[in-house]
Amino acid sequence: MPETSHPARPARLTIVLANWCPHCVPLSEEKTHELARRLGVPVRRLDIDVPAEERTADALVEAHGDWSPDYLIPQVFLEWTNGRVEHILTGFPEGLSRTSRAWDELLRSSWVRDLEAMQST
Repeated sequence: MPETSHPARPARLTIVLANWCPHCVPLSEEKTHELARRLGVPVRRLDIDVPAEERTADALVEAHGDWSPDYLIPQVFLEWTNGRVEHILTGFPEGLSRTSRAWDELLRSSWVRDLEAMQST
């Protein structure tokens, strides 16, 4: 009998942040948890000011995010059951209102609605 392959599903959200960053805390941390609740996945929090977490955050951002030696935060990633990592948001240096608007647009998007539908089947 042939193996049945299961489609990849969202498995975890990871947020790269710093506690001193107003785009990160509380705004993006709260929005990441909101999205995680909607998708039914856990959140991993990587603080760039914690040395062990910083190494993991740097590797994640360099491989999948908006990388530069002094990269912007927050950065948020959706990790899938098949190991794929998808960068979904970077904070905007133009101001807190711009990062907030990016979150609102993401949370209202058809992409998020499609992910929610996938998770409920």
